[in-house]
Amino acid sequence: MNNQTPHHPIAESADKTEPIAFWIWCMLSFFAWMLMAIFHGLAGLYDAWGTYHNQPHSQVLLEFAFVFLPLAIYSCFLAWLFWNWSDRLLSPRPLILLASSSALLGLPLYTLNYSLVTLLFEHRPLNQFFDEWQHTSSYNLWVDLCLILLAFSSQAGFASWRRSDAKANESALAQSANLELRLHLLYGQLKPHFLFNALNSIGALVRQADRRLAGLALQQLHGLLQYVIYSSRHEWLSVADELQFVRDYLDMQSLRFGERMQIRWNIQDCNWREFDCPPLLFQPLVENAIHHGVENHYDACEIHISLQLIAHRVHFSIRNPRISNTKKQSGHGLGIRYTQERLDLIYHHDAALDIVKTKEEFCAGIKFPIHPDHTIHPYRTPER
Repeated sequence: MNNQTPHHPIAESADKTEPIAFWIWCMLSFFAWMLMAIFHGLAGLYDAWGTYHNQPHSQVLLEFAFVFLPLAIYSCFLAWLFWNWSDRLLSPRPLILLASSSALLGLPLYTLNYSLVTLLFEHRPLNQFFDEWQHTSSYNLWVDLCLILLAFSSQAGFASWRRSDAKANESALAQSANLELRLHLLYGQLKPHFLFNALNSIGALVRQADRRLAGLALQQLHGLLQYVIYSSRHEWLSVADELQFVRDYLDMQSLRFGERMQIRWNIQDCNWREFDCPPLLFQPLVENAIHHGVENHYDACEIHISLQLIAHRVHFSIRNPRISNTKKQSGHGLGIRYTQERLDLIYHHDAALDIVKTKEEFCAGIKFPIHPDHTIHPYRTPER
């Protein structure tokens, strides 16, 4: 969990590939029209009633390539326009104006090109150009108009899809950054909450005038704070490191409560260093159990802690008694709420925080999946 501004590699790679994607789309558009020219040429060659079946195949295909060449160039020009100014062009008025101008200017130019290519490939004199142009049938004009509008609509449609996809990506990135910021805020709230309770325990030792135990607790707090600082720089630590942090925290608390606090461990025998865990996930529940199970009364208290791996899911639970003759009654609040919010943000619906209350005890349990693809940063105690 880094304190630096989060970077989004997807957005950065998208910026670098923009020019490449543009040229790829231009080439695809160009070759699509050339492919259409080939199909038209083949249709003319194999049409028994047509005028091309007695001509060389290569000549007919080349003629249609020149006929469709303006459409291919026009399609690439539209791709350039929409690629650079899609926000301005993809609205009703600019689209209507651009489509109208394409029809009004493109249709006569395309018809002129068709007439010129026909004269050249039929080896007829160019002075017949206007006669050829004037004899263009209404059907051919309608087909040419449809081809021009097809070129326009295909580019406009792709640009519209590309813009909506970009907005969806921006929305996803913004939501991801939002969630990451909320996680940072929650994690930042956990650290002063933990420090306040730890100092409160040391203060109780000082008030008991036990300077030796207070000094030992301060030394242990130093080690705990080193772990907290390390964990703030990484998103994933191992379950083993989190478990050791809980043990160290309980060791510090035992200096204050002594024999009055008994810990019963039920830890499954497996290599917990292989499994990922968000930093400081267990500690708020342990802190909560001590505060409400030990600190608020003078009776002996047993806290039961269990850690199991069941069906590729980590199950952590802690139980503390609910004793009626407590010094004060207060609800299970911040630690539980912070943990629930973190689980929701990190795992969504794949993790759960289960709370069970009875007259005799309070039980809090966490279940979350393991992810082998997460990078675990093992913690090593700094040398002094």
